[in-house]
Amino acid sequence: MANQPSSYPILCASFNQDHSCFAIGTREGFKIFDCKTGRLLYERVAGAFIIVEMLFSSSLLAIVGAGEQPSLSPRRLCLFNTVTGVALEELNFLTSILAVRMNKKR
Repeated sequence: MANQPSSYPILCASFNQDHSCFAIGTREGFKIFDCKTGRLLYERVAGAFIIVEMLFSSSLLAIVGAGEQPSLSPRRLCLFNTVTGVALEELNFLTSILAVRMNKKR
């Protein structure tokens, strides 16, 4: 990872709640890394993402696109399962989503 230059700038970065993993969103897609080893745990090449939030160390992500493609609108929140690679739910809003926080209760 460190030896290869990337032409895709990082659009967002976040840690999960127990700080065991971190996620980055780029113009190419998003990636999830293990904090202790730096090992790539998951990668999805699907377009630009401005928000990638994890629910602890589970397979559930909340992702928001950057708007470079119609399907990745900054007004659409997608709950995504990394195990199945399927969107579980999509929520559309009238304005752009600025932040997402997840917890086990809500």
